[in-house]
Amino acid sequence: MAGRTIQALIKDEDLQTVVDTIIERSGDEAQPLLAAAMLGRLAAVARQAARADSIYDRADQVLTKEPPSLATLADGDGKQKHYAAQVLSRVSAAWVSSYRYREALAIDTADNARRELLSANLIHEGNMADWLAAISQHAGELSGISNAEARLKRIRRLFSVMRDVADSWRNDVGAEAGLRLADCLKAFLTGKLADLDQAVLFETLDHLLAILVRVIELRFSNALTAPTYVLLDQGKRLFGQVLWSRFVSQSAILPELRIALLEAALVIARQTRTDKQIMGALGAAYSSRSQLAAAVKRHFEDAQDLDPDVAEWWRSAGEASGDRRHVEHKVGNTEDQQIGALLIEVESNREAMEKLGRTVVGYLEISEPVLASTVKKAVDGYQGIAQIARRLARMRKLTKTDLKGGCMPYNPLEHEMLGGHRPGISRIKVVRDGIQKEFGGKIKTLVKPWVEPESE
Repeated sequence: MAGRTIQALIKDEDLQTVVDTIIERSGDEAQPLLAAAMLGRLAAVARQAARADSIYDRADQVLTKEPPSLATLADGDGKQKHYAAQVLSRVSAAWVSSYRYREALAIDTADNARRELLSANLIHEGNMADWLAAISQHAGELSGISNAEARLKRIRRLFSVMRDVADSWRNDVGAEAGLRLADCLKAFLTGKLADLDQAVLFETLDHLLAILVRVIELRFSNALTAPTYVLLDQGKRLFGQVLWSRFVSQSAILPELRIALLEAALVIARQTRTDKQIMGALGAAYSSRSQLAAAVKRHFEDAQDLDPDVAEWWRSAGEASGDRRHVEHKVGNTEDQQIGALLIEVESNREAMEKLGRTVVGYLEISEPVLASTVKKAVDGYQGIAQIARRLARMRKLTKTDLKGGCMPYNPLEHEMLGGHRPGISRIKVVRDGIQKEFGGKIKTLVKPWVEPESE
């Protein structure tokens, strides 16, 4: 009956008449929020999106300055707050962003209103990282809640709504969103956490972990950088070892995050790298090192193309097994690349040094005996270095490409053009060999051959 009555009042052009009347009567200090709630209610029953938008477009007229708190709208079910929040989400004034953050934290149980306010501010910020940072900056709004359990429950409701808003976000993540999540946890969870209701506490952190999973879903490259997972380390330090172990065993979201971490570890391992910080994040996600090692072994089970030393480092959860030595590899500066570069230099000078030993030394022994002895030592020293380089290359399963002097189609992914990449080059000539390595039966190039255009 009430719905039919409202529809009769706002039929056709009567809608704008009703809106005009509400705005005209909203000038009283106590009335702007109530007027905003009335406009929100009208938009909800307007039936057509265009008619609803015509109401929301008047938001700046009804809320011309910062209104009192939404708490002044005394409604038991939170509907008035929700309607007012919908109008607040359309206000463009400079004061509104900070107001929406404050009210989103101040609201007790009206989660729909909280969702409207936080969603509007995420759109305003343009990315999740800045949004999370702004929420953390307003954490002091909860300092007035003296009861620790009540404060924790408010935080849980807040993080739950933040999770919902993040789940519906499809745009930019921003820079260092993982760090901003860790800041958020530190800003809101203070005091003695061990004294609080563990079920509520664990659910609260799970909401932030779910946002972290969303950050990775929106931009998987975040999964490959250790700062993304600082939230785990922050949680472990805030909770303490005993409480954290309980959380790890009970968390509903942590299993999803483990998959992202394990996949990140595999991607890094395939780059012939190790990463102590990623391993540290993995360690925080498991109850024990043995569980972590078992999980890594399972995830790496079908990866036959990994460097044996690097794979063993990951499978042992970052610990060397036996007397084997494990080195943290970096892209472009691995031991294998260094050995390969040495082998190339040795082989490229081999012919010249052999001629020096056969011809020049013999000539100098007749005319310059002292100089001949020096040159002979240099040749012998080169031969010793060459033997060591070849032995190291065999141990590491390194071989030359044996392409020097050959001509072939140009592939920037496999060839290093002297002087830098040049567009339009189709055929090249190899002027220096590259280095290859066998990984689980597959051959990969570690040092690219140097090439120049075939026509030069």
